[in-house]
Amino acid sequence: MSAILENWKQGLGLPDTLVIDGHVHIGGWPHAATFRNLDEAESESVAFLDAHGIDAFVSVGGGQLHAGRDYHLGNDFLLALWRRLPDRLIPFLSLNPNDSRDAVLAELDRMFDAGVRGIKLINHYQQRYPGDGPNLMAVYEFAAEHNLLVFNHQWEEDVIWKISAEFPGVDFIFAHYGTWQDPVLKERPNVYANIWGVSSMGWLDRGFANVGAHKFMMGSDGFLNPMSVGIGPVVYAPISDDEKRQILGLNVARLLDGVGALPGSLREVCRRAVGDGAASAG
Repeated sequence: MSAILENWKQGLGLPDTLVIDGHVHIGGWPHAATFRNLDEAESESVAFLDAHGIDAFVSVGGGQLHAGRDYHLGNDFLLALWRRLPDRLIPFLSLNPNDSRDAVLAELDRMFDAGVRGIKLINHYQQRYPGDGPNLMAVYEFAAEHNLLVFNHQWEEDVIWKISAEFPGVDFIFAHYGTWQDPVLKERPNVYANIWGVSSMGWLDRGFANVGAHKFMMGSDGFLNPMSVGIGPVVYAPISDDEKRQILGLNVARLLDGVGALPGSLREVCRRAVGDGAASAG
């Protein structure tokens, strides 16, 4: 019996479980605005997190990262909200690789100096800029030199094999898991997957079994989508509660802690949970 599943079904939330939503968007979007202003984003995001038992969330700014928009605005909004929610929000900067190399590097410098330790890419929607194009290769070099995480809506199969080999010290995270990723997830220690997606029945369970729970992290694609839809496939999965805890929060917490991005209030919780898990496994 899964205590995590039973608690969830009974409406008790996820007690004694570190939960970090690894895939959230906040701010205006062309097709689905989330919050109207900073005050609303602060109060309503916390209400959503608390209602779902989520301790913290990894987020990128709004739709300003889309082609033709000023991605600096999304980053500015994210920084302003982070100042209000330092224990709940974990910011990942956004950029547009179609901008000049100098402009991209300048924004990386600006956000790094502000304390941001993660990058969210969505080049698929930015005139399909190639995942190994020169400006993104410069981004990966920056990430390697400054110890940053790199999160992308999607990489092409040949690209993720290429960049994960060329930058072995950078952890690359898919925003949307697909079964075609299984080989690279299994072979490359620096490639991970966020679980958000919808496919045929059992697709995610087979991924957990084939790859291992240590390579996956929960993400809702909120606030564009319901956070419960990100949590549900994990709590109902036919895996152990220890594996569910990995996916719900411990995996992403470990990666965040490795780059100095995990909120201090959660650092000891994470390390204690990892220690307890190791003890029970032994």
